[in-house]
Amino acid sequence: MPREDRRIIFSQDEVYKAIYALSVQKQLPKPPPGAVTSVKEKDSDTSQIVLTLENPADQSIEIREYARDFLAAALMMFCRGAGIPLPKSAKKSVLINDGEIILRAQI
Repeated sequence: MPREDRRIIFSQDEVYKAIYALSVQKQLPKPPPGAVTSVKEKDSDTSQIVLTLENPADQSIEIREYARDFLAAALMMFCRGAGIPLPKSAKKSVLINDGEIILRAQI
């Protein structure tokens, strides 16, 4: 039987918007203002994603950790808002490749 493996690559700006939007919707603390400058898995816990955020206004840098599931939910919500179809039956996961965040959907 044929299988499908779709990968949606997000810019760092899109990742920030997705996290911000889900944080607002769930009434969670919003990320600090700024831009995502790096993305990596937490060394001791691969279920956590570490984002480095830099505020260009005052040059401050903050590091935030997000659960991989939270990030997947944020990216799926971003896709719905952008009109990118995601099959409900697909197994969805978040990958990091060379500092890029990828939402993978496998059917």
